[in-house]
Amino acid sequence: MKYLINHFSLLLFLFSTTLFSQIKSQINWPEFMGQHDLVWEDIPQQWAEGAFIGNGQLGMMLYAKLDENRFNFHVGRQDVTDHRKAPSKKTSRGVDGANLLDFSRLDIGKMVLRPVGKIKIAKLRQDLWNAEIRGTIITDLGEITFRAFTPYNDNVQVIETVSTELKNGENVNFVWEWMPGNASCPRVLQMFERYKDEYKMNPFEPEIKTENGYQYCIQKLEAGGDYATVWTNQISKKGRKNTLYISTENKIPTENASAETALNHVKKAQNLGIKNLEKSHRNWWHNYFQKSFLSFPDTRMESFYWIQLYKMAACSRADGPALDLMGPFFKNTSWPGLWWNLNVQLTYWPFNTSNHQDIAINYIKLIDDNFEWIMRNKTGKSLGDYGWALHNYWLYFDYQGDQASIVKKWIPKAIRIAEAYEKKLERNAEGKLELKPMGSPEYKGFKSFKNTNYNLAILRWLLNALVDSSKKSNQNQDKIQHWQQILNDLIPYPVDENGLMIGSDQPVDLSHRHYSHLLALYPLFQLDPDNPKDKELVVKSVLHWHNIENGKALAGYSFTGASSLYAAMGMGNEAVNVMQDFLSANIGRAHFLTNTFYMEGSNPVIETPLSGAAAIMEYSLQSWGDKIRIFPAIPNQWKEVAFNDLLAQGGFEVSASMTAGNVDWVKIKSLAGKPCVVKVPNWEHAFSKNNISVKKIANGEFKVDLKQGETIILTPSKNNKKFVLNSVEHPKNEVNYFGVKLGKPRKPLLEAPILEYAKTEKQNE
Repeated sequence: MKYLINHFSLLLFLFSTTLFSQIKSQINWPEFMGQHDLVWEDIPQQWAEGAFIGNGQLGMMLYAKLDENRFNFHVGRQDVTDHRKAPSKKTSRGVDGANLLDFSRLDIGKMVLRPVGKIKIAKLRQDLWNAEIRGTIITDLGEITFRAFTPYNDNVQVIETVSTELKNGENVNFVWEWMPGNASCPRVLQMFERYKDEYKMNPFEPEIKTENGYQYCIQKLEAGGDYATVWTNQISKKGRKNTLYISTENKIPTENASAETALNHVKKAQNLGIKNLEKSHRNWWHNYFQKSFLSFPDTRMESFYWIQLYKMAACSRADGPALDLMGPFFKNTSWPGLWWNLNVQLTYWPFNTSNHQDIAINYIKLIDDNFEWIMRNKTGKSLGDYGWALHNYWLYFDYQGDQASIVKKWIPKAIRIAEAYEKKLERNAEGKLELKPMGSPEYKGFKSFKNTNYNLAILRWLLNALVDSSKKSNQNQDKIQHWQQILNDLIPYPVDENGLMIGSDQPVDLSHRHYSHLLALYPLFQLDPDNPKDKELVVKSVLHWHNIENGKALAGYSFTGASSLYAAMGMGNEAVNVMQDFLSANIGRAHFLTNTFYMEGSNPVIETPLSGAAAIMEYSLQSWGDKIRIFPAIPNQWKEVAFNDLLAQGGFEVSASMTAGNVDWVKIKSLAGKPCVVKVPNWEHAFSKNNISVKKIANGEFKVDLKQGETIILTPSKNNKKFVLNSVEHPKNEVNYFGVKLGKPRKPLLEAPILEYAKTEKQNE
């Protein structure tokens, strides 16, 4: 089908040879990305196997329900949540007294394709480069081909279809059917007996109607306001090709506004037409992917990495809400929201180094909007969760080299969290400061322990960062000495024969998925991986954590976290091996899925795969401790690796190439005009190709002072005159690893029962 391939786009990007400050790119982007597309050789039969598209706000998960002979386009919108206890606001998150039941995500519904014939099989391809899904549903009466995409710049979703179904020699038309979601909290629907006395089900059924060729589903909420989905199907003159435009809008708390707004989105999309929607959409995604680059020999892992980059933009946008556990891909779950004790922190890690902070600004807004609520309600035993959240907040600006924002936005918040911690300190008989009992997620059911390593690490980082930032900005001179005195008097991290403990009164004596007790090394770097004693302590701690009780309680992020810990210590072989366990789904009770999503039980948890992408970047680039570390954790078997414009702390875009195990060149561009120290393995010397001064300060370490916007290219030899950026070649039989494959084992149905409205809207084509 001509509409399935944009030949102009392919020609435009095919075999691009762009000169980046004397670095010649030979990346064939469409071909490179195509080898990482998800390919379904058989039909996805549940959310856990589905294909997915999104624009950071709207999205769809595609999968079949064969016992009802239907193919679902499950519609999601991230900001469709309840707002109980806040009738005048869009959400009640951040409102005193509100909990998850009050601001839960809500199920919008499914656009269902019902063929006339019986579905036999389906084949799909999720085209990453163009951010679209193409597929063929094969029935006993013919084929239905489709293409679906969610235009990044428009609040609409598009499904194009062509049918060849015939019955008794005559054309027969499949049916589009709208199945509304249940607009009550899915956690309650799964745990009704637990919540039946405290939760009132939404009393309003969806209103479904047709006006002037447009279909509507309007869902009122118990707290007031509504959200609405509007769609229309354009049928070709011959009646076999159809284009469905569908938009979901949420104008809560305003009454009776969502439907009209969604209708306007649909009409706008119709007026623009498919070609204009497609052009704008593809331009955005092509520019997005080319902002940075990473390639290495492991085909499966490289595919996983690029799928996560796709997932990041499909799930997050600058003007959207903060990313929760699902993104725009709603699923029946008992965790329909955002969690603060690890999930949101891990979710946002890969946005920094991958150089996609522009679509992560919603995290900054999350903290800004909720900080006063945190200080009123969350300064008890869970204070550490929010102190850790401030680390992500600080990282966002530190990766930009934005000291002004650190001073203006981070320091005032950090001071208040530090003051809350001070109230939990008490001196022991030796004059040392100890922490009163606090939580260490999620050990022994959120119990409290004395001197938790989790909180000691967060407090140390907080105070050290306050001292450093205040000195750099000449701020808070009256407080610096006080913070330093607390640091001097603070009790050491509690340890035993197995390494770091949970707290001074609690060893790690059972299998436990969370690495809260190890935060002192990663991601906070209050323990120094370059210090042999610290490294020995952490290695011992990680091994004990993963091996106690044969690791029976470990989960997916136990493996991505261990990979980051090993990478931070320069242990590339171990870091990659534990990541391979994750990608092979050797992760105990949790589920790493064929579409690269991750679930615990029947609950999707988006942060774990995203944290895996962060760990993978850390094999090639790290920037903690005021050093840009080039290829710090490459495993022995990787001899060729390349990356371009990954972001380093301090505000540096960094590129490098390794061939035959040797680092050929390093390129650094300063975004903030700060000096940097770059550490390159096995370099005795570093020569500049830009006539910029380079000072050797240690073996393999070099200091460079760059002005804002200035770029330097470093080489180990004066004779190196060829600077090429290329992808690592992969065997053809290893590409397109993800997606359902014929003959491969499949997961059981990972769904908890949930009500579906019987009320539907059908349209014959």
